[in-house]
Amino acid sequence: MNWKILKNETDYNKASMRLMEIFHATPNTPESDELELLLVLIKDFDEKNYQLPELDALEVIKYKMKEMG
Repeated sequence: MNWKILKNETDYNKASMRLMEIFHATPNTPESDELELLLVLIKDFDEKNYQLPELDALEVIKYKMKEMG
């Protein structure tokens, strides 16, 4: 398939599904090249559309300690 920049969730989902299909591609094959391209495209889409919250490591540890008693 000829991949292009992922512009919407439909493109993103198709790319993600294909990535899962070829995740264990043999190195130096057309599928491994496609896998590398999909990784770049998906990472780009993620960075543009999803923002992870910034976490303070100490606060996370305190929260987990409290959670575990």
